[in-house]
Amino acid sequence: MRKATFGTIDRRVTLGALAAAAVGLAMPRAASARAIKVRGMTGGGLANFERSDASFSLAVTRLTFDDENRELVVGTVLWVDVTAGLTLASTHIDSYGDLELSTDQGEGRRIRGLMSVNGGDVYPFRLDVVDAGLPGSGKDSVNLIVGADAGTESAATPPAAAGFSYTAAGPVTVGDIQDVDFDLDTDTAYPIAATPTT
Repeated sequence: MRKATFGTIDRRVTLGALAAAAVGLAMPRAASARAIKVRGMTGGGLANFERSDASFSLAVTRLTFDDENRELVVGTVLWVDVTAGLTLASTHIDSYGDLELSTDQGEGRRIRGLMSVNGGDVYPFRLDVVDAGLPGSGKDSVNLIVGADAGTESAATPPAAAGFSYTAAGPVTVGDIQDVDFDLDTDTAYPIAATPTT
């Protein structure tokens, strides 16, 4: 009997959780069947930088309810840089959007929100993630900025207090980032093929 790898189990649990969350959010108003657009990035592993590396995990999803003209962004990001002595954990996700990349560069997303630093003060963050290859290929990449340099796209993200800044960018050398795009039929709770973006 073959055992499933941790990454496979983790991905199945994440996809199941995202689908269950979307159904749960849809049910109170589901008088008739409808589809919810589920677009997200999930994954984790070890990212390598010029001076060190960091372990990270993420599961961020944008749910689009077309019939209500409404979007909801949910998720979490955890980042641990042992060399710098930092544990950065998202406390709020404000936005999830596409990065303008050519087809051969992969699928890229920009995630913004707030992160706590070592369980204390909270600062704005911007995380760019790119899904460009299979697990272990070294083609996926991450770029995290925390503090004043993270900027903002939303009035919901306050300006950063002075005194903290963190930047790290590099390839994912162990693990994987996975682009997750599907529509969810709220009548059957089954994922269906994603409708093209317009």
